Amino acid sequence: MWRVAQIVLGSLLAVAVLIVGTGALLPRDWQVQETILINAPPAAVHAWVGDLERWPRWAQWNQSELWPKNRVSDPSSGVGATLHWYGRTRAGDEPAAGEVRIVRSDPASGVWFENRTPSSDLSEASVTYQERPSVTLVTWEDRGRLPPIIGGLFLDLFQKRLHSHMAGGLERLKDLVEAEQAPPAPTP
Repeated sequence: MWRVAQIVLGSLLAVAVLIVGTGALLPRDWQVQETILINAPPAAVHAWVGDLERWPRWAQWNQSELWPKNRVSDPSSGVGATLHWYGRTRAGDEPAAGEVRIVRSDPASGVWFENRTPSSDLSEASVTYQERPSVTLVTWEDRGRLPPIIGGLFLDLFQKRLHSHMAGGLERLKDLVEAEQAPPAPTP
């Protein structure tokens, strides 16, 4: 009986060491990019991207009930503007939280910002604009490093979720910007 327990415990320990070792050796750096064409000039896109007060309507994980908990600096746009955001987690967990800070802003070319969360390293991101004939190509790029071991094991899952979030955010941004650009409906 004691021999069986030793074999089971030894096997469990070996599997744990293998998982931790694998996680430590796997890459943790991530980079995600999504693009969309918006039927509006860059300045119209910048009105939404450059003002953190407007971000919860398009960039937050589509959790509208959390918008009132966000805190935005005054002013809410330009270099140094910050958004403290809050997110939903599983029951019993601490709420997710973080900070976005604008580090560069240009109405013609985009917004560059830093993301901070308590559980991970600083990440850098940008939403850039390239004017094309009658449309603007908007590119949202995010990059950073996940925590050791766990980050290596869950890098692919994290990137897939972030791709989905960013694609949905850009779709919402497109809808909001284009709705403002639409000519008023004729009155009968």
